[in-house]
Amino acid sequence: MPHVDILFNQLQKRKTEPAQVKTAIDNFEKCIVDVRNKIDDIINEAKSICTEPQGNKRRRRNSSSHDHRVAALEVCDNIVNSANDRFQFKDHLVAASLFFHEYFDPGSPYSVVDAVH
Repeated sequence: MPHVDILFNQLQKRKTEPAQVKTAIDNFEKCIVDVRNKIDDIINEAKSICTEPQGNKRRRRNSSSHDHRVAALEVCDNIVNSANDRFQFKDHLVAASLFFHEYFDPGSPYSVVDAVH
């Protein structure tokens, strides 16, 4: 899914805080679910915008708005599932931040090791 790949690449920065990552992922999933919930409005708006003449073109099959709706819902579900699979360990990021060297005093524990030598 390109949407999830773009989000993943944007979150690969070294200076990104774990809480920001979790918030960004949760917001991404919420936005996709919001789009999924508004899919009927989106399809109706797309139909009203469409100016392509339908009479002269040969169709493979008679596609209905129900088919478009089902396909759109499936795309939204696939994006959310892909994001959940990719970021299933996002809650561990906060615990992992406890080991960032920026949070430790510059002299410890290396000063203890240097004193022993």
